[in-house]
Amino acid sequence: MVGKTGVIKGDIFAQKVIISGKIIGNVEAKAIEILANGRLEGTITSDELVIERKGMFLGQSKNTNKDIKLLGDVQKPQPSIEAKK
Repeated sequence: MVGKTGVIKGDIFAQKVIISGKIIGNVEAKAIEILANGRLEGTITSDELVIERKGMFLGQSKNTNKDIKLLGDVQKPQPSIEAKK
């Protein structure tokens, strides 16, 4: 957790990061929460991102879930043809 007056310049790797101060750098965590008046400048890599009202995020966000497929990538099921007796 980065408190209201806390400032971190550098990269962070953690399970969960809660920001009410300021981070300048890249953050990789399962869950990231930017509270009101919190600020993050950098690249986020996370499964879950929450930004409260008046929280600020400047940068790029990446999802770590590799199972996500775009709609165009989903294969349509093929109709099955059964012979009638």
